[in-house]
Amino acid sequence: MNRKKKRGGTEVAFRPQTIIEARYDLDRRQNDILDILLGIVGEGDDTEENTRYEINIGDVKHLYNLHDESNAYSYLQKAVKKFEGLGFRLKEDEGTDIYYPWFSKIKYQKKRGDENRSKIVLDLHPEVKEMIMSAKQGAYYRIEYPLNLTKKYSKRLYYLLKDKETFNGGVFVIAFDELRKMMKIPDSYANGNVKREILDKPFQEINGNTDISFEYELIYERLPSGQQSISAVRFRVTRIKRNRTVVEYETIEKNGETVVATEEEQEIIDILDCSLKEAKDILRTAKANDRTHEQMIEILTYTLKKQVENKVGYVLTILKNGYNEPTKFEGKPSGSSWKNKELDTAYSQMNFADLEKQILSN
Repeated sequence: MNRKKKRGGTEVAFRPQTIIEARYDLDRRQNDILDILLGIVGEGDDTEENTRYEINIGDVKHLYNLHDESNAYSYLQKAVKKFEGLGFRLKEDEGTDIYYPWFSKIKYQKKRGDENRSKIVLDLHPEVKEMIMSAKQGAYYRIEYPLNLTKKYSKRLYYLLKDKETFNGGVFVIAFDELRKMMKIPDSYANGNVKREILDKPFQEINGNTDISFEYELIYERLPSGQQSISAVRFRVTRIKRNRTVVEYETIEKNGETVVATEEEQEIIDILDCSLKEAKDILRTAKANDRTHEQMIEILTYTLKKQVENKVGYVLTILKNGYNEPTKFEGKPSGSSWKNKELDTAYSQMNFADLEKQILSN
């Protein structure tokens, strides 16, 4: 074990620089699971050979801002399930990269009548465990801070800033293209939109709600066309002392009142990056058309892969009509058993804004 032994118990995590800078796209809840796991790895009498870790619900649910702690197991189980079949990619050198699965095995154990004894058992790939234990560079942080950030890019940027907070007085520069790649931003996304998502929104959320604050400056370059483009970002990170803090779920202002998203609504917001109102519309349409939770998540994931401007309208249309319009689902098949065909031809001439209004008026 080459890195120094962390202090603070399981509520402090160490995230290696290799994982911080790796290319992957995890949502808010999935990063939560990694934070909890990284708080356990290397703690107590953990050995380098051990690769199996238990997340006990009773030990971690207090870290969350849950309105109903009796649902803590279901909340964490949904997050872990989305790791199934996923991994991350590391660039070893110019011609070689390596793909690792996040977990080689996942076991769910729910204790009926005593949720505090429910647990999720995670097996790490041996090389991933070695990567964590032998890392000399990375970020130490109290997991309560990223756990209660509501935006997935806020979390990713928080880890990067924590890794750099003691480097060169907290000042560092990173290429804008590299920042995009780290956070798996599609090349088709305009720089202005990317700046808003990975810099402006995290700036509003991280500052004042965590143990650090930051400022950033955009560095521009002139393109052959004569236009200016963002080439890099200069960050300045400052460590601040804070008491324990909790940030609520995504909120919106409506008639001067704050509306807080439910767990189901926040899940939709995390996946589709939509507004709270749109999440409510999607959930209401799914329930009105007897769609299961698995079907709804499949539709959301499917829509993310499509090049459509009105993703909410696209989701609502499938929720109401099915993949093969106007075919309805028969019975209650699982997400992978009902027909999933391309919609490009069937829906190429449809006006999704009008369809959205029509569906929501029913």
